[in-house]
Amino acid sequence: MEDRKPPELRSLDQMLSLADNGDYLPDLLSRIEANNVEMRQFAQDFHTSAKGKITITLDLKVDPFGQMEMVIEDKVAGPKPPKHKAVAWMTGTGSVTTHNPAQTRMEIRDAGDGRREMRTAE
Repeated sequence: MEDRKPPELRSLDQMLSLADNGDYLPDLLSRIEANNVEMRQFAQDFHTSAKGKITITLDLKVDPFGQMEMVIEDKVAGPKPPKHKAVAWMTGTGSVTTHNPAQTRMEIRDAGDGRREMRTAE
């Protein structure tokens, strides 16, 4: 009679396929695929690169008899929406303005006969 070796799990996807009676890995792959679609759409919508992150944590526990328990946690994170930005200046009194108070504003007006004159705002 031939001694048959039990099958050995040699890859991470084989180990992940054990979880939840085989339901975990297809679910994870489906969520990764949805995130990929989201990242592509983000890149197209905002005309920029999209970043995502997949984190898989395996907590392993082995008892004295060699039985191993795996607890798997994952996080599939898509791109973060761009931050909303604005520029304004603070005045000496602490208020906020859209005009740089350190810069003189110039007013251009028609001085007649096609010539232009520049003068400061009053």
